[in-house]
Amino acid sequence: MEYVGELISVMAVFSGEQRCKPVKFRWAGRVVEVKDVTYRWTDWQGRSKVYHFSVTDGGTYYELGFNSVSMSWTLEKVETQVS
Repeated sequence: MEYVGELISVMAVFSGEQRCKPVKFRWAGRVVEVKDVTYRWTDWQGRSKVYHFSVTDGGTYYELGFNSVSMSWTLEKVETQVS
């Protein structure tokens, strides 16, 4: 995976189960539609709990991070699927 580390805008859905699901995000001047969340995990960066999401648009994998203190989203990594 290629490290990106850019702040991005994300549209997400929060369910009654207190789960967050990214639906789409804007990166590099385009909107990426999330087709599937393949994995999710949390970790701590200092005092901030960060929620990570591995997502795909059907052709590329992305790792998104949501910082619960700054309330910001970051595109952490990108990997184009190889056929």
